[in-house]
Amino acid sequence: MKFRRRRRIETGSGPSGNTGQMMNLSLFIMLLAFFIVLNSMSSFEEEKMSKVKQSLDVAFSTDVQKEDIASSLKDDLVQSLSEGDTFDRLEVLFSAQIPSFKTTKNRSQGVMMVQVDYDEFSKALSALGQVDMTRRPTRLETRKNFFLPTLVSLLQANIDGAPTRLEIYLHIDKNPARQQNQSPQTMVEAIDEVTVFSRDLQKRGMPEKLLNIGIAKGDPNVVNLVFRKYVPFSPVEEEE
Repeated sequence: MKFRRRRRIETGSGPSGNTGQMMNLSLFIMLLAFFIVLNSMSSFEEEKMSKVKQSLDVAFSTDVQKEDIASSLKDDLVQSLSEGDTFDRLEVLFSAQIPSFKTTKNRSQGVMMVQVDYDEFSKALSALGQVDMTRRPTRLETRKNFFLPTLVSLLQANIDGAPTRLEIYLHIDKNPARQQNQSPQTMVEAIDEVTVFSRDLQKRGMPEKLLNIGIAKGDPNVVNLVFRKYVPFSPVEEEE
């Protein structure tokens, strides 16, 4: 008698078998309803999806020659330089003309900081035959040097309702205030170097009010660039 009862349960012909099937069916329906609700609440964003698809494609690709494309650099450079806010367009410009750089953004305060190699930044500013990609937007010119004039145009444009101010900080090994007393000649040389950057920008039409240069303690091989929304000086607000 015990053998028959065990056999009926194992084959699912008894009441215990039906109970297990109902529990499984109920769990499946609950999971299905859960994912249906999630799908109805979600929204599809093609730009984010393309980045995920590209990342997966690169990660699981068997082609060793395949390389990932920087997210800040789009296929159509001319279109990228005319989309988004000033920070987005500046990041595209750096991606196209500077081999490597580090970007930190604080949109709530309207500040973007870029750390770039000293030699690469100097080459980008002093390159010959540069064109302004914001004024001569042709695909043939995307291979040329265009960093300096395009940078000046982006900073002067009222993309976010006001032009953008650029601060350039050259680094030295020691504290600038102490170095001024101990080795004034070193400070003079550093100021001359950063002044060259300022002169190149002003020759391309960069207004003096949108430009500031300084010396800071840090790695001499890198230059710090700070971009912030320009706010005109108001004596009334200053008194208040």
